[in-house]
Amino acid sequence: MKAEYLIKVILPPFIIFAVLVALTIAKLISGWLMYVLWIGGFVVANLIVTKITAKWSYQRRRELRMKEEQKNAKNTDK
Repeated sequence: MKAEYLIKVILPPFIIFAVLVALTIAKLISGWLMYVLWIGGFVVANLIVTKITAKWSYQRRRELRMKEEQKNAKNTDK
């Protein structure tokens, strides 16, 4: 995986959880609100990572398919 994809995958969850940790340590959130925000943070982070990796995977498969089609077109032209 390229560094730019790693940054896109790692950075959003890191920011989300850094904010949650800071709010928890500062005791601005506690009790049920803390549980709800942490669960929400996990859900949002997973959705972001899934969206980015699915997009990357789709682009990669499309490139491979195009290369295969070009290869087949060259073989049929001969």
